[in-house]
Amino acid sequence: MQSDHASAHVLLAVNDATLSSTDGQRMTEKIVSEKSQLLAQALMLEQVAFYKNQLTTQLSPEFFQQFIQLFLQHAPNIKLKEVVELDQIQAVVKRYAFEMQLGAGLLEFIGEIAQRLHVFSLQSSAQLQDVFSDHQFEMWLSKILELDNIRQYLNKFLKESPSIEQLCLYIATSTLQNKLPKLFATADEEKAQDSKYEWQQKLKTFSYRQQQRIEQKIEESIARFIQEQLVDLSLLSNDDLESLARNIWDDNKSKPLSEYTKQVTPLDVEEFFVMIYEYWKELRQSSFLQDLILYGVKVFYDFYKDESLQDVFTAIGLEESDLRNEAVRFYPKVVKALDEHNVLEPIIHMVLKPFYDNPQTLQVIEIHL
Repeated sequence: MQSDHASAHVLLAVNDATLSSTDGQRMTEKIVSEKSQLLAQALMLEQVAFYKNQLTTQLSPEFFQQFIQLFLQHAPNIKLKEVVELDQIQAVVKRYAFEMQLGAGLLEFIGEIAQRLHVFSLQSSAQLQDVFSDHQFEMWLSKILELDNIRQYLNKFLKESPSIEQLCLYIATSTLQNKLPKLFATADEEKAQDSKYEWQQKLKTFSYRQQQRIEQKIEESIARFIQEQLVDLSLLSNDDLESLARNIWDDNKSKPLSEYTKQVTPLDVEEFFVMIYEYWKELRQSSFLQDLILYGVKVFYDFYKDESLQDVFTAIGLEESDLRNEAVRFYPKVVKALDEHNVLEPIIHMVLKPFYDNPQTLQVIEIHL
């Protein structure tokens, strides 16, 4: 019985100690908060004003340049895999390449700019060689002439494809119908009428059938000839192909681009852009294309993941001066617009406020008061 009373006294003592400790902690937090809150608020407002001044004064470009310089000084020691993972890059690609839909306003803008660019090209005196130089022509021609496997494949396709055979037959038939007169243009009508003599009707019927056979033979011969010419053309020697390509290029390189662009209307150009976008929306849902793009991203990441950020920047041709120049080029106007619309200060305030509201920060302030 005495043991039970002793245990009860111990429990009461522990509970009292716990309550006292909790109350003391709450009181300490309250005291710290009351003593430090005004100072924390004042410090935060001063810091907001300081950063705003740093971002909006004439010295702000130097501030950004120093930041970029400091970052690039440490870039050789930071590897790509330390700042970004493969899954993160692939997630960005999935979102913006496979999922993102252009808004109606942007599609309307694309249509508008397509039409205006077409009108601009019609008024330009630029020539074909201004957008595709002789040097580029030589490079492409040299590479194409190296593709013997493609030419062999094309030769086999032209020789064996039923669709090519049908196309050649269609060309031959159309040529005969347009170029050669019919022997009996009204043969069907004449057959419907009774001839004076039976032998005359038989003769006309025989002549009509022979005409059909002759035309069919001619069509087949012409079709075979056309197909053979296409097959032979695909196996022209490199010298012949080069000579042919150079003649075509020399005949067209000095022509104005407007000679080609005027063959379509501004509306045609707009519709082409829309069709290309619609095709891309459909194509990007293909599992093959998605796997191909994501695999390409993986190859890029595997190749550069152990390289430093400086090496990655160098590989893509990005230098320190580029970062500095672009920051100075765009940053001042952006910051000015944010400040004029009273957005800059709330942004800085939002970044700093959680730090000064943190109880640990207030306790540190209290300690140093």
